[in-house]
Order: sequence, then structure tokens, then C-alpha cells
Amino acid sequence: MPSFALDIRSLSVVLTAVSAMASVIMILIWKSRKTYAGFGFWAAGNASSAAGFLLFTLRGIIPDIFTIILANVLVLSTAALYLEGTRRFRGVAGRRILSIVLVALLAVSLSYYTYAHDDIGVRIVILSVLVALFYGLGAWELLGNAPPDLRFSYRFTGSLFAIYSLFMFVRASLAVFAPGPNDFYEADLMQTLAFLLPLLLGIAWTFGFVMLNSERLEVDLKSAQVELQRLATTDFLTGISNNRFFFETGEREIQRARRYGRPLGVVMFDIDHFKRVNDTHGHAAGDQVLVAIAAACRNFLRDIDIFGRLGGEEFAILLPETDLAGGRTTAERLRSAIAETGIEAGAATLHVTISVGVSVLSPDDERIEQVLKRADDAMYEAKR
Repeated sequence: MPSFALDIRSLSVVLTAVSAMASVIMILIWKSRKTYAGFGFWAAGNASSAAGFLLFTLRGIIPDIFTIILANVLVLSTAALYLEGTRRFRGVAGRRILSIVLVALLAVSLSYYTYAHDDIGVRIVILSVLVALFYGLGAWELLGNAPPDLRFSYRFTGSLFAIYSLFMFVRASLAVFAPGPNDFYEADLMQTLAFLLPLLLGIAWTFGFVMLNSERLEVDLKSAQVELQRLATTDFLTGISNNRFFFETGEREIQRARRYGRPLGVVMFDIDHFKRVNDTHGHAAGDQVLVAIAAACRNFLRDIDIFGRLGGEEFAILLPETDLAGGRTTAERLRSAIAETGIEAGAATLHVTISVGVSVLSPDDERIEQVLKRADDAMYEAKR
């Protein structure tokens, strides 16, 4: 298809400019934005590509050691840097030794088939096979290990690597059975594609690198927001709802119960003689008691119940769809279970009791504090 052939030197100039621009953009992102391990290797790969194709452009102007040996070494180094960056981005060990050995092997082979036995066809086969190997490994890393949240960017970039790897294997196979070009700038179909594909795919996978980093950053930000929300609503010691979240949820539950005319029970309890535990066994033992009691209570509560630590040794439970009788049943089960629970605190096994108060939402209640006040009064009556 002679009509498809393009001027190779012109393609090389364009490829040099595009790779250099992509490298500069990625370096600026790397230096000024949050990036992950591997992003710098991808940027270096684009820089290596720009340098390699610049030397190709100078073929016949400067010595062959630069335009054949070094240029091809840089092209292979580009593939090796992409693979190293991909593995580091995924958090797995790189293949630095493999890369160094294969790049060195290429340099030695090219030197032999340039100076001892000049054969452009063999050089094409060796370079194409090694480049295809690196891009194939990169495609395997991305297509075979895509996290659910990053699946699109992994598959997009991995598919580009796979396409280029397949093309380079085809190029190597054809070069084995068909004579290669006598002139590096000979504008046949395969030579044209050998420059046109990395130009088009290089733009695409540079976009893929940026997209991989951006999507991962977005996932991490969402995870951080979820964690901050959890920290803002969870008691740091026991892992149950903290005071603030309990009251916010309580207000919503009251509004729901009043709107639909449904019962809402409240249980409050605190640990009897908790100060004695701290004074006798230490505050670490006191913390273990709080954690153990919170864990014991959760085993008896429903998913819709809201269990919170109000402060110190005082706890409260919101029981949606629960009347006074149901609240008393729940309270008695908790009281009995905690009394029977042995709590390991260092060398000692502690047994503690709780005092419990129960109340329910009345038609006059407008705020959670009103229901809690009656439960609190009942709890102190029980303690007396």
C-alpha cells in the first residue's frame, strides 16, 4: 500500500515533539500535584521516547552509534520505564534487573549487527521482540489486576499496551520472513506504522497514565472522606456512636416517630462503681471494661438500634419501633448479660453491673433530651 506510506523523518520529528511535550506535562503534574509511585517513571519514559526519536531524526547526520545504538536503546528503555512505572503504581516489586539485562543485551546485539555484520532486518527483529515483551508485560499488569474502582483506566491503558505489543510481534515476524528496508527512511507500510502507531498510542497512553493517577486520587479522597465521617461519628475507644452522632440521629428518629405515629424507646445505663475500677485496677482496665460492655451490648441489639456512648461510663440506646414493655425487656437482657460477663483486665477477671433506665417517646416530646431525661431519672432511681 504505497499510498499509505508517509515520510519517516517527518513522522520522527512529530513523534519527538509530541513525546517531549507529553513528558513536560507529566513532569509538571508530578512536581505540582499529588501523584503515586510510578508516575515519575511514566514521565521519564516519555522523555526517553523523545530523546530516542530525536536521534532517529538525525540518522545520517551524526554517527551511527547515536542514531542506531543509543536511539534504539532509548526506545527500549521507554518500554522498560513504562513497565517499571506500572508495577510501582500497582505497589508490586519492579523488574529493574530484567530491564537492565535486556537493554544491555539489545545494545550488544545492535553493536554487532551494525559494525561487525550490518543487518537492519535482524536489528528490527531484536528490537521489536524486546519492545513487544515489555509492552506485553505492561498490558498483563493492567488487564489482569484491575481494581474495581480503577477498572476503566486500567483496561484503557492496558489495551493500548496490548495493541502495541501485538503490532511489534507482527513486525518482528514479518521481518523474519520478508526482507527489511534497505534504507531506514524507506517509506513502506510497516516502517510507516512503526512510527505512526507510537505517535497515536503514545498520546493515548499518556492520557491513560494521567487518568490512572487521577482516578486513584479520587478513590483515595472518597475513602478519606468516609474515614473522616466515621471518626466524626464514632467513639474512639468503643467504636460505637459518639455523643454528637447519637443526638443528631436521635432528633431524626423523633421526627420520624412523630410523623408516622410510631413508638420509640430509649434505654440509658451506666456502670456501677466505675471509679472504683479505675482506682483499683487502673485506667487501662477501665478502658477494657468500657470496650467489653460495648461489645456485649452490640450482640443483643438490632441493626436499626442506635447505640452510643454519651460520655465516661454512660451509654444510651435508641430503640425504633419499641414500646415501654419492649424497652424494659431489652434493658433486662442487657443488665443480665453484662452482670454475667467476665472481663479480662490484665491478670484480673472483673465482673461489673449496670443501672438501667427506660423511657419512651410521649406526644409532648419535641427533642431527644426530653426522652433521655426521663430515662436518666429512671436510671438514677434504679441506682438508688
